[in-house]
Amino acid sequence: MSVMTIYECAPIGAMISFRNSVPRPSDEDAEALAAWKKCNGAGWLVRCTPPRSSIIWSTAGAITLLPGEFQMDLDAAIAAREAFPLDSDLSFEVVHRPVAGEVRVLQEYGAHSILLYLAANMADARRWVEESGHINIRLEEVCVEEICADAVEGRVA
Repeated sequence: MSVMTIYECAPIGAMISFRNSVPRPSDEDAEALAAWKKCNGAGWLVRCTPPRSSIIWSTAGAITLLPGEFQMDLDAAIAAREAFPLDSDLSFEVVHRPVAGEVRVLQEYGAHSILLYLAANMADARRWVEESGHINIRLEEVCVEEICADAVEGRVA
């Protein structure tokens, strides 16, 4: 599916895979393999940034992924993230969606928020917030209605 479909339909906290149509190079060609890995991988969807514009500039908007090798823990909050513009020509797929009862720990940045942690439950989320020291935090529980809406609308991973 397209990056725009991910932007419009995938829930924050979903594991998203991305790929191009180039076959994986051999391990011996380290430079080609590194370039291939930049366009083929997976990550946690932590932010969807809408398109913006002013009189002098505009941005296409983007989705931001936390690389899949990072676990959602204290280190993940400061780990490198990768943004994919909404006009990206890569193919994307939802690999895993958050399940009912999990809690998104989101940090507010003005009109935008970013996922810092996906907790197993509310107690885990509160413990994480207390230990992390982050401010401007919003806790958002993944509810059964969200999961059912995804299934009814055909968005099941």
